Amino acid sequence: MKLDLVVLGHVSIDHIIFPGRDEILLPGGAAAAVATSAALAGAKVGLVTKVGEDFPREWLEKLASILDVRGVQVLPGKTIHIYMIYHEDGSVDAPVEMGVAKRMGETPIPEEYLDSSVFHIAPIPPEEQLKALRRLEGKRISLDFNPTYMADYREKRDLMREVVSRAEVVFPNEREALVMTRAESVEEAAAALHEWGAEIVAVTRGERGVLIYDGEFREFPALPINENEIVDPTGAGDAFAGGFLAGYARGKPLETCVKLGLERAREVLKKKGSWSV
Repeated sequence: MKLDLVVLGHVSIDHIIFPGRDEILLPGGAAAAVATSAALAGAKVGLVTKVGEDFPREWLEKLASILDVRGVQVLPGKTIHIYMIYHEDGSVDAPVEMGVAKRMGETPIPEEYLDSSVFHIAPIPPEEQLKALRRLEGKRISLDFNPTYMADYREKRDLMREVVSRAEVVFPNEREALVMTRAESVEEAAAALHEWGAEIVAVTRGERGVLIYDGEFREFPALPINENEIVDPTGAGDAFAGGFLAGYARGKPLETCVKLGLERAREVLKKKGSWSV
């Protein structure tokens, strides 16, 4: 069965720690967030990642219920663990234990996946994204970013130019776009990323929706949601990317792709964690 979309990147065990409360464990990782969103938007999706033997079996079964998981390697050692530690003063620490998730750009891609319509490389270090991009030379590729790697986006501009130049679609948030391009406005940043080589630039802007640039600017507002319906904002940008790509990989018009993305972003706000499932 030919897949519409293959997503490569991290699947994590997330630890949410608030002062004076019990630690909360949630399934995380941008790759799973994009992949589950795309699957629920109707795409046939494969996931390529590395997890450790500590990854809960029920989480893997949850992924397998809607995705093709032949690309998920379970390796000796620990899954990547991400800690979100909230302090009384409002500050947040986010230490990461990489475990088996190092060198993610080298993760084997099943041969059965190679005729997929689109490949999405979720946020991993830019050097690892470039490894994956080179391995997928000639394929249709989209890219996502993450504030974890903001120092790289700021300091490694030539690397980021090369990474973006190899992608068909990119999904930065507003801050990532501004930092990468050193632009003074989000419109200028989107135009710069397009000039670097991305055919479609989709800048996610939280409550303000999405700015699309593919040679012309189009703004799409976020879909309305009641404030009391919002449970957790984590993963809304990844959910947008997944919904968008579910349409894009199946040749839907751009406006339809954006609508699917906005619908999935709204739905993930209504649940805990970043996975849509």
